[in-house]
Amino acid sequence: MPTLPIPSLQETKSKLLEWIKPLVSEEQYKKTKQVAETFFAEGGEAEKLQQKLQEFDCNRDGSWLTPLWEDMYLKHRDSLPLTSNFNILLNRVQQPQPQLAGKICFLMREFYHKMIDETLEPQFFKGNPLDMGQYTKLFRSMRMPQKNRDGFYVADYDKKANHVLVLYNNNFYQVPVTNEEGIPYSAEAISSAIEAKVFRDKRDGVNVGVFTTAERNEAAEIYDKLKRSTVNDHNLQLIADSLFILSFDRVSETSEEALENLMLHPGNKYFDKTIQIVITKHGDIGLNIEHSAVDGMTISTVVSHIYEGIHKEHRQTSCISEQPEVQKLEWEITHEMEERLEQLEETYFEKTKELSLLTTTFTDFGKEKIKELRLSPDAFFHMALQLAQYRTYGEFRSVYEPVSVGHFLEGRTECARAISVEKRTLVEAIESGEESNETLYSLMQAASDAHSARIKECQKGLGVERHLFGLEQMYHRFGEELGINALPMLFQDPGYLALRHDFISTSGMAYQNAKARMFAPVVRNGHGLAYFILDHMISMNLSSYSENEFKGKQLLNHLIQALHELQMIAENAVFVEDIS
Repeated sequence: MPTLPIPSLQETKSKLLEWIKPLVSEEQYKKTKQVAETFFAEGGEAEKLQQKLQEFDCNRDGSWLTPLWEDMYLKHRDSLPLTSNFNILLNRVQQPQPQLAGKICFLMREFYHKMIDETLEPQFFKGNPLDMGQYTKLFRSMRMPQKNRDGFYVADYDKKANHVLVLYNNNFYQVPVTNEEGIPYSAEAISSAIEAKVFRDKRDGVNVGVFTTAERNEAAEIYDKLKRSTVNDHNLQLIADSLFILSFDRVSETSEEALENLMLHPGNKYFDKTIQIVITKHGDIGLNIEHSAVDGMTISTVVSHIYEGIHKEHRQTSCISEQPEVQKLEWEITHEMEERLEQLEETYFEKTKELSLLTTTFTDFGKEKIKELRLSPDAFFHMALQLAQYRTYGEFRSVYEPVSVGHFLEGRTECARAISVEKRTLVEAIESGEESNETLYSLMQAASDAHSARIKECQKGLGVERHLFGLEQMYHRFGEELGINALPMLFQDPGYLALRHDFISTSGMAYQNAKARMFAPVVRNGHGLAYFILDHMISMNLSSYSENEFKGKQLLNHLIQALHELQMIAENAVFVEDIS
């Protein structure tokens, strides 16, 4: 596969100024432009950093971004569920918990074995093959808490003695899904074993997994203390080596509560595990994903495999019919450690009160209607979002939108800032109330075209932010060697910082058979917005900190109003075009 390109300095400079322009005053733009001219000048700092980045690239077989990106994630020190992990809630399945559990364990084991056998279907996006390296990090993997920088663990491929770690009543159970020869157990056998061994155990355990809610340095300290016991060390290794975590939510009564508790409830959770699947008592299935090694597009394949597999019969002729032997993990927990874990749980519950989560499904129209209006669905949504943001806050702020670059080797994401000069012009024209419907529709088309063009550039690996991130990391690693003794002024410039401020962090990745997604805001005064645009509906899920809750509700209401308003503008204009 091709490797991620390094854009030219002049390309990045031009796009950078274009992207910053709608976010700042004319006075600030002039200052930023001067700072950029100095940074990108011939023989200047950018040239030195670019040359070092090119050398860095030449010394790697994969993407130049990979080690830098991994560092960014693994050096992150805040609580994972409150800042980094993302959550997906599937459409409800009316099946008993043990039956669902058996099927999910069977299906995830099947997926893992297909990876080992290299029979997993190749992945494509718009006809382009996607790098599937992330799939090797999905199973039997975990983020390992360490001081200052976490590690990431992946067990060697092996079909023998595969197991899942099941959490119930804060107890941990090792549930085999293959025997010592690698022969799988049937879904029914796994289900029966879970019902017999797990569901009949009514005693509550110590909530050991709550330490994964802590800030990472504290999590590392607790992890190290737990490992001092050989019993606990063995248990922690079993967790790391498990295919995934399967936990049971006994609290949630509604799908909305299920989505909230995926992220905010610390019971029966282990947030360091790459994939954690939660089943509620009413048949909601949720996934909590640790983000450092995998992105949304990879997880979408797993989601489809689970949901579609639950609803069909499976040939299990090669399976063992006998029940697997479930083992309950016993922990050696001192009184002091138990008190600390209880305090962590209390602290986490207090922190979760600081977050407000809102979810709504817009059912008036979706992708098909927007296409009829001759506009890009994603661009249409972001036009509405910019209009909503302006009506809520009275100004334009930066919006983060990730774009997959998965068709490059080790490709992750690029960032396409969703605010543009064209969108700002459209919003100001609508708010002025002085422009004709035809003019407004023309501005919508220009904004749609500009949005799509930016996305395409990012998909080619020719965005702005990852390149500048790479240059900045070259300073941090090699600045002294290059004779650059202070952080270049561009990276301190108010215009650049305004662009990088993730006031609204969005993700538009659509999951078939999913009803909602959620992740936390990136910045304290901003919002996290997970949306997906399906044929006839739009799912919108907004997170805010509690001091910003009212603004979050306003933003969501303004967004719904803006979707209707833009629809009316476009429909009237298309109708006039068609009859003329």
